[in-house]
Amino acid sequence: MPATGFSTSHALFMILSAALALLGVAAASRATDAGFAIFGAALMAFGLGFGFWMLKRGLDAWEKARH
Repeated sequence: MPATGFSTSHALFMILSAALALLGVAAASRATDAGFAIFGAALMAFGLGFGFWMLKRGLDAWEKARH
């Protein structure tokens, strides 16, 4: 684990989750029915939640490495 607590896989998964959230925003904004709007909102929520979870794991690992 690097000194910062963020490995390459953490960074890549955070980028992937941001891309999923952006895809969800685009899907929800162009939705013509409720199904696609709900799917886009759920994809956006998943992307944001997963990104923040990966951020928390990285910061927890960094704090553990500090002590």
